[in-house]
Amino acid sequence: MNEFNSHTANLIEIFSSLQGEGAYVGRRMTFVRFGSCNLKCRFCDTPQGMCTRDHCLIEKVPGSAKFDKISNPVSAAQLCEMMSRFDDSILSITGGEPLKQAAFLEQWLPSQRPNRTILLETNGVLHEELKILLPNIDIISMDFKLPSSTGEKEFWEEHSIFLQNSVASGKEIYIKIVVTPETTDHDIEKVIRIITSINKYIPTFIQPASPTLRFHKEIQHGRIKSLQRLCSAYLRDVRVQPQMHKHWGIL
Repeated sequence: MNEFNSHTANLIEIFSSLQGEGAYVGRRMTFVRFGSCNLKCRFCDTPQGMCTRDHCLIEKVPGSAKFDKISNPVSAAQLCEMMSRFDDSILSITGGEPLKQAAFLEQWLPSQRPNRTILLETNGVLHEELKILLPNIDIISMDFKLPSSTGEKEFWEEHSIFLQNSVASGKEIYIKIVVTPETTDHDIEKVIRIITSINKYIPTFIQPASPTLRFHKEIQHGRIKSLQRLCSAYLRDVRVQPQMHKHWGIL
């Protein structure tokens, strides 16, 4: 049974900041981080998003990094009221894995569409849940989770279906691939085959995993360059990009 429903959401935090990853780096947007995730990637930089919480944090003033504490779960009406504090034109739906709470998002996102562009940040696995939300999403930031990097099982079939459905929807999409010292050429080649079979022109970002309290390994620059060369031999828009918000020291 699904642990979530369409009436309430379990949130981690709501804040305004500069996007630090992917195609919209440097753009200010409002982030709504949903609790719980279907994966446990060993390099995860938001471990608080892996599970549900009894409260969430909302910025008192956008960009202040000072927060009020609100009890979870929250209703759609409560979330709309919280969002009235923020006036950014782009809304990032992130996590955790926001698609775990797709039923709630299906009900709530239409309230945000008239005035905001909706960016979904997802691990690219829950393709059935994606179908539910496609009418209310403008941009899809899709991860490819490499088993050699995450320490998780492989999700090649799920990723393939997810990407096919995303491209078929006509939505803007870009791909992120987090790489670590353990990342194998085999996994990268598998990603290349999936992307080229669908659309080799999709912007693809190679993102070196950032050190965290639980993950301390850093991939060498030479290895990053070799992975970019490998991807660029088949894909038409491959960029290396670290998590810029970590370099800027912001949320």
